[in-house]
Formats: sequence, C-alpha cells, structure tokens
Amino acid sequence: MGGLSFLCRVVCAAVFASLLPLAAAAEGLRVAPVLLEVVAPAAAGKLMLRNEARAVMTVQARVYRWVQRNGTESLEPTRDVVVSPPMTRIAPGASQTLRVVRTAKGRIRGEEAYRVIVDEVPDRRMTRSGRVNFATELRLPVFFVGAGATAPQLRWSIRGSGAGAVLVARNTGDLHLRIADVTLGGAVRRPGLLGYVLGGSVMQWPIGSGRLGSGAMRLRAQTNFGTLDVPLGRE
Repeated sequence: MGGLSFLCRVVCAAVFASLLPLAAAAEGLRVAPVLLEVVAPAAAGKLMLRNEARAVMTVQARVYRWVQRNGTESLEPTRDVVVSPPMTRIAPGASQTLRVVRTAKGRIRGEEAYRVIVDEVPDRRMTRSGRVNFATELRLPVFFVGAGATAPQLRWSIRGSGAGAVLVARNTGDLHLRIADVTLGGAVRRPGLLGYVLGGSVMQWPIGSGRLGSGAMRLRAQTNFGTLDVPLGRE
C-alpha cells in the first residue's frame, strides 16, 4: 500500500470509523473514544470514562509506549506521555474525563504509538469475603502524529506453509495501519480486528491452514484507509 495522501487518510479513516464501536465497555465501565489520535501541534487528548454499574467504581489508568519489533509487539514504560487523573472513583451513572498529555518536549517525528490501560480496581472488601472479583482492563490505542507524517507504505508476504504459515506486514511509512476482516486468497477468512502495523515496523500474525495453496494469492481486508486488495509475496 503506498501513495495515499493525507486527505485520503482523513476521509477513509472517517468512513472506517463509522463501522467501529464508539465506546469500549466491560463489566459496567465504558470508555470513549476507543482510539485517540492527537495531531501536532496539539499535545493532549481526552477520554471519557463512565460507570454504568450499580456501585462506586475505582479506576486506574496507565500509559505505555507501544512498539513492534521483529514481528512481535510489546508495551514499554514511558515518561513521555501521562494520564490525569491516574486514579479516580466514579459514582454509578457518573462520568470522569481522563486527559492524555504528551509531556516530551522534542518534536514528534512521524507518529508515536502508546496504549492507555484502564483498569477497574477490585473491591478489597469482596475479596476478603471470599468472593472472586475480576477487574476490568481496557487497552486503548493512542497516537501522537507529527506534521508531515507519511502514509503507511506496506509490503505483504506469507512465510511458511500449512499450520506454520504467518502473514507478514512491513510498514516503511510513518502512520499505522489497522487491519480487520481479512481474506487470503478466498481460502482463509479472519473476521473482526486482526491488529495494527505501526509506522516503521514489522508485524506478523499466524494464519496457518492446510487450505493455503502454493500459487499466487491476494490479501483483502478493511483498514483505516479503506479497502485493501493487494498481491502477497512468498518468503
């Protein structure tokens, strides 16, 4: 994928966003939006937390740098972005604004990716009484975009075969690509979200299936830049 203009990016992203849920929710905690994108010169964005449960909820928020290396992704501690407040109590039916602020002073080069993790803190009283109280955890993508960031430039390929086959994506552009509803050659279908390829990164996903042939194959998917339909190379 290449040559997408920034205007196309905005329009296609808006169309794709209309297909996504406006809020993430679990066990009574609702967060909106599900993805936050802050474009320079802005340095802060907002998330809205809402308690739809029947009891007071204690919520904790943390932020990590999101990186992808050699086909795997990880979250790393960071001081470049903070969330405020980091912990709050929300009454039933009430809402709380969570600010996500880039505190790093350096200019953004391309796009910086983070994950804000929002946790519902378990009620210790229920734990002591012998009841199991599972905490909610939501992981929200946050992107800080620099001026002049380039569109995704993707090269796609299949590595391996059979049960060991993986789909590999190499992004030499600055901006991330979100991939969903994947079809490989009409044989393999992966409905829903597959994942993200961050700018300047390599990512891979297992798609092993005995139905994958050895001939030419195409990848079809929905992305935040619109419909993707490209040939797949072999490694």
